[in-house]
Amino acid sequence: MLDQVFTRICHVKTGYEDRERHIYDEFDRHGIPVNWYLDHDVADLSPEDLRSGLKPAEISLTLKHLGIWQEFLQTDLPYCLVFEDDVFLARNFSARLADCLHELDPSRHAVVYLGNGGNYYTPWYSLKNGQSLYPATHSRCTDSYILTRSAAQARCEWFANRRVTRPIDHEVNFSDRDAGVEILWFERPIVEQGTHNGRFLTSISDKQQPLWYKRLEWGWKKYRRMLLGHSSR
Repeated sequence: MLDQVFTRICHVKTGYEDRERHIYDEFDRHGIPVNWYLDHDVADLSPEDLRSGLKPAEISLTLKHLGIWQEFLQTDLPYCLVFEDDVFLARNFSARLADCLHELDPSRHAVVYLGNGGNYYTPWYSLKNGQSLYPATHSRCTDSYILTRSAAQARCEWFANRRVTRPIDHEVNFSDRDAGVEILWFERPIVEQGTHNGRFLTSISDKQQPLWYKRLEWGWKKYRRMLLGHSSR
């Protein structure tokens, strides 16, 4: 079903070669073509872009996501699949992605978050056999998600001529709420973000924790929240 999906990976023109190598290896294992999106690097930002008050890396990432949605709408494909460049895919990623697309009618005004960003989960007792998509009230970060055409169009219209004041994973919560975009979590998640699970250092936050500590903290939260849900602290 990948022939029905417009796929792009947020990356940069130069730098972060470790992430580039990782993505090629990771996607090759799953037979997924690597299609980078390289526009709007920090060095490309205009003075107007930088007036938002966000960090340059946050502005850059926001513009990359927006640029991908705009390119997607220039095609006639029904789905847009977006990744950031630190993702790790589950062993059964391709099979479960097919399950997701089978359940997600392209006419739905919806976004599906494939990953477990923020360690957000639908609790085990709410899961149902044969169901992969579950309603949610907010994003699970923007490392991996699918948009239908109407959802992408709604986001582009909302962001047009609007100054972004929050990181993209927060900003889309406001755009989707205002535009009536259905927010769905894929369960169980089939993507993990390397800057969350301790495999990569973050390129955005100034607060850098040792990777070994991040791995321990992530693992503890992950399995506790899989059991109890995302409201568990």
